[in-house]
Amino acid sequence: MFDTSRVLYSYNDVAVKPAKISEICHRAECNPFTEDGHLPIFTAPMDTVVNEKNYDIFDNNKIIPIIPRNLSLETRINYAINGKWAAFSLGEFVEEFTEEAKYDGGIKALIDIANGHMTCLYEAVREAKKIYGNGITIMVGNIANPNTYEDVWKSGADFVRISVGTGAGCITSSNTAIHYPMASLIDDMKMVKEHIKKEYGLTEEKMPKIIADGGIRNYSDVIKALALGADYVMVGGLFAAFLESASPIINSEYFKGYELSEAKFYDNKIVIGNTTIHEPVLKNFYGMASKRGQLSINGEVTKTAEGVEKTVTVKYKISDWVKNMEHYLRSAMSYTNSSTLEDLKNNSTVIVVSEGTKNSVNK
Repeated sequence: MFDTSRVLYSYNDVAVKPAKISEICHRAECNPFTEDGHLPIFTAPMDTVVNEKNYDIFDNNKIIPIIPRNLSLETRINYAINGKWAAFSLGEFVEEFTEEAKYDGGIKALIDIANGHMTCLYEAVREAKKIYGNGITIMVGNIANPNTYEDVWKSGADFVRISVGTGAGCITSSNTAIHYPMASLIDDMKMVKEHIKKEYGLTEEKMPKIIADGGIRNYSDVIKALALGADYVMVGGLFAAFLESASPIINSEYFKGYELSEAKFYDNKIVIGNTTIHEPVLKNFYGMASKRGQLSINGEVTKTAEGVEKTVTVKYKISDWVKNMEHYLRSAMSYTNSSTLEDLKNNSTVIVVSEGTKNSVNK
């Protein structure tokens, strides 16, 4: 079947239209935080982004971190059963959370697999929910078909990561042809979600939260995703370029004698005290399905790589980026007459500004 009924759009193709008039007189009236005090942003579960050393740094800066799969299973379980997000393979999840009640509850587990369309994934979620009920919070994904949201909801999953192939470290779409442009995917999935709510008379709290995962290049993309209907956004490559990211500095020998924690960044220049350093801080970033990522998780390359490895230039400290993100999000909310994130998600008008799908796949 060849579906030519409509054009689909990526972030590049859309913009957020301001409201005709806004009752908000100052951006300080807008609340850009979730109920638990975080921005609606997750870190991707990538070992060039998050580890045990910087988990609390992300958390304290109002970004929700997820421990990646390269850490030991014991370490990840310890995080998960203490109410902190940790990633597991499907096999690990089945063994730890679906066979018997090993833990007391308060569990947060991401089933971190590339193909979120598999029946066995949702069977595992159902089994875990039978055992733990609300004592386990489950995130699934990744999916790139809006109608799969119904299966996510029926399984009892709490969060769903959406998109295939849009991440900066991912080459799945450009090699397998599997893809759904991100802006349209969020919008279409929100429509499926709203249809289910209406048909079954459900409240928002009963619905799996939509996480727009991949392709976030800047503050604007985060805001577009939320305005389109995502509950949260997940970020990987952009966060790998933080000074405090889990990836070590490649050219660290150049900065010996300097305390980088005191660094400030201006126009890609580093200022430490009264000294301006023109050498960029470089870090390594790779997708978890790349050869390097597979080695990190499994100790060997187990399949054809669907991710890339690249060098990134550090441009921000976490605290600086978060401060900017908070201010830009508050500003966007004031333009759209949105005092809460729920208002932004439900009341924003997103318009098409280009022909569609030009730059929606990483190559």
